[in-house]
Amino acid sequence: MTGFRMRYGVPAFLLGWLVTFLTFCLVVAIVLDISSLAGGTGGSIGIVVFGYAVLFGVVPAVVVGMPLAALTAWPLQRIRNQWWHVAVHAVATGTVAAVIALVGFRIGGLAALSLVFALFAFGAAAGRASVIKVVARRNVR
Repeated sequence: MTGFRMRYGVPAFLLGWLVTFLTFCLVVAIVLDISSLAGGTGGSIGIVVFGYAVLFGVVPAVVVGMPLAALTAWPLQRIRNQWWHVAVHAVATGTVAAVIALVGFRIGGLAALSLVFALFAFGAAAGRASVIKVVARRNVR
C-alpha cells in the first residue's frame, strides 16, 4: 500500500526503550546470580546487580540505545508486520552489542560473544514487542 507509514510517537518510543533497558538489566542480574550460585558464592546478588546495571547502564542506553532504536525503526516504517520489526530490532541490537564487546572490551570467544548477542537481542525484542499494540492501534485506518 503506498503512502502508509508507521508512526511510533514519543510515548511508544520511550516505553519500548524503557522495557528494553529494564529487561536487559534484569537478565544480566539473573545471569550473574545464577553464575554466583554455580561458583559457590551463595547467590542472592541479583537485586544488587540489577541496581548497579540500572545505575551504570542508563547513560550507555541513552547514548547508544536510543539512536540505534531510531535508526533501526526508520527504514521499517513501511512494513506493517510488527514481528518483522521485533526481529530486526533484536538482530541489529545484538549485533551492535557483540561488535562493541569484541572491539571495545576485547571480549573474545564465540560463547561470550553469543551470550552478549543473545542478552541484548532478547532485551530489544522484548522492548519492541511491548509496543506492538500501541503502534498497531495508532496506524489503524
